[in-house]
Amino acid sequence: MLTPGECAAFAEFERNNREPFEHFNEPKPAGYYSEAGMEQAFDKLLARQHPQRHLTRVLTVAGSTHWVGKGSLTVHRGGSGEFARLVYQTDRLHWRQGAARALLDALIHEANALDLPRVDALIASDNTVSLHLLRRAGFKVAGWSSPAALLRGPIDCLQLSRSLRSAVGLALARTHMHLPA
Repeated sequence: MLTPGECAAFAEFERNNREPFEHFNEPKPAGYYSEAGMEQAFDKLLARQHPQRHLTRVLTVAGSTHWVGKGSLTVHRGGSGEFARLVYQTDRLHWRQGAARALLDALIHEANALDLPRVDALIASDNTVSLHLLRRAGFKVAGWSSPAALLRGPIDCLQLSRSLRSAVGLALARTHMHLPA
């Protein structure tokens, strides 16, 4: 589980990756990146953690507290069936080093452990890196979603989906995974 002592690592990760995040995602509200905003956002993240509804996983380099990636699964149950919404982000300094794939694999493992029938992801239609990564991980384009209001203008979003089969084994016991140094 995430701990209150990780607020500084969270804030560093968010601030260091603001520009690439906001290129493909709707911008955070005013004040989000301030000290108070970071503390409030981290407290909300901690409060949302629930093993059956919302899981956040963090990727670090072995021997470091520096976050290389952050991802989450939010479980949805209702009219459109049961599924998990996948969200992930990697540190721009670790792009093309396998961090996103390691994080994605861990989150898919978590969704399997929850015995969910599918995982969905929404991405900006011009985010070809995420599209390629998700397709290599077995996701298929399921349709279009509402345009995202990005700083660079409205961009159509793609919904991708991956069907899951039950996995034998336990869910990951740790919140953090480590890449070899």
